[in-house]
Amino acid sequence: MPRKGSIKTKTGCFTCKARKVKCDEAKPHCRRCSTTGRPCAYPPPPTGQAAYSWDELLTLGVSTAMTLKRRTPIGLYGADQTERRALEFFRLQVAPVLSRHSSGGVWKQLACQVGQQEPAVRHALACISSLYEGLSDTSSGFLRTSREKFALTQYNKALSLVAAPRVDQNIVLFVCLLFITIETILDNSDMGLQHCRHGINLCNALPAEAGGWAKDELRSIFLRLATVPYFFGTEVGEFPEPVGLMPDLEEGDGDAAVKNSAWEALVHRAVLLIRRGAVYSHQTLINEVVPDSLLQEQQYVLKALSKWCQRFKAQRAGLLPGSEAFETQLWHEMHCIVGRVWAACCISYSQMLYDEYDEQFEEILQLSEQIIDARRTAADSRPKFIFEMGFMPLLYFVAKSCRRLDLRLAALRHTLELACERESFFKTRAMYSAVIRCIEVEHGILLDPARPDHPNPSAEPRPPDDVRIRLADLTDEVENRVESDGQVYEYRKVCFLVRPGAVVPGFVEWVKVRPWPNMADSPLRISWSASSTATPEPEVPI
Repeated sequence: MPRKGSIKTKTGCFTCKARKVKCDEAKPHCRRCSTTGRPCAYPPPPTGQAAYSWDELLTLGVSTAMTLKRRTPIGLYGADQTERRALEFFRLQVAPVLSRHSSGGVWKQLACQVGQQEPAVRHALACISSLYEGLSDTSSGFLRTSREKFALTQYNKALSLVAAPRVDQNIVLFVCLLFITIETILDNSDMGLQHCRHGINLCNALPAEAGGWAKDELRSIFLRLATVPYFFGTEVGEFPEPVGLMPDLEEGDGDAAVKNSAWEALVHRAVLLIRRGAVYSHQTLINEVVPDSLLQEQQYVLKALSKWCQRFKAQRAGLLPGSEAFETQLWHEMHCIVGRVWAACCISYSQMLYDEYDEQFEEILQLSEQIIDARRTAADSRPKFIFEMGFMPLLYFVAKSCRRLDLRLAALRHTLELACERESFFKTRAMYSAVIRCIEVEHGILLDPARPDHPNPSAEPRPPDDVRIRLADLTDEVENRVESDGQVYEYRKVCFLVRPGAVVPGFVEWVKVRPWPNMADSPLRISWSASSTATPEPEVPI
């Protein structure tokens, strides 16, 4: 029945609540307690995500000096205040940064629109929003637990809704993408890849004539996701191929959506080539003859990547330098060049072949330097997490495969200025620490991870082939160690492959994984909270 009398609030003092009487909320002590001589204490002021209004929270990171304007959050039927706030945070803070260079419209427009109509999408977006905000959470354990419980509740609600009978398959596919995002933020790679598998199988099962809007809108994203497992040890044939997503025109003739799909299909084809070539370069078929079909595929991929690289360059020529579209073209060109070098060398056992591509490595660094110069004048800070593959894997490839020390060190410095702490399934901090160790071992030097430099690096000789590291495999084994300064540091077990097929093919080390640079610092003055360089541990043969 309707409540009679005064409106119930949750901001009164503890004593009045215990007595079940209306508190007048006078500060510092309410009048009821003061006149009766009772102790009076109020709940502590809210902190964390409850401390601010939507606009106050969303503008604090931009400018604390600006005047805060309040607005009403988007209206959503059936959503409570916490959900609405989470969705508003997603729209203004999360969606713009999840994919800056690829499929940004899916997050900035489509996700928000569908979320207003479909409860399953709404709950999944609220979960993503809460988890993303928690990446920068420094609040107490209670508030952190409260945020995690809210995210888990939203996740379970979304799961229950898509598991119901007769759910629109478009919504199931869209929510599948959101589940992948959730598991990626949670750093749960195995579950994230399971959702990838389910999403690709669903796309393959949907008939072409069904005309599902989700499949059309998410085609490029799922084509990209179909390549992810192969970066983490999955062999060809162990993961479903996205046959239901492949465009009809592989050369990229058509509208923008068709061209994007054609480009992603080519990237997928290049990654499959590289995985097939691995068995001849450093796995089980080192001494076997490479089949003609694989060599023909290699030539096709190299030719197609060259065409796309010229296309991206031509598109960039008509764009304003420093614009987001200009940066996106640079990002695509970096992908093209990395793909061409990797595809050209992926079948060769000798690592000396990479020495023939210094010009391409220099071009990659010139492109990344243009992005760094443009970002130095921008006010945007790097997010802690992005859903797309950012700059880390590209610059990691240069630092790992190029053996000119001056270029390797430049790639490390560019990584510090461009890479995000978490890029899709890629663990930036661990990858950065591992590739530094590769350089140290091959050149016999020690580097400061915060400022990777060496006297006269251009004069440093290239390492011989028998000491070059073919592969740095980051395992899931992690230890937290207390060091002499009293701080706790993360160590990750890394397997380094040097001489495939030898009695002792490589060695194992526990590599120190340092914190990522403070995003608030300028790119030219990067600070690290951990000590710079420690004496490496003894190598353990594999």
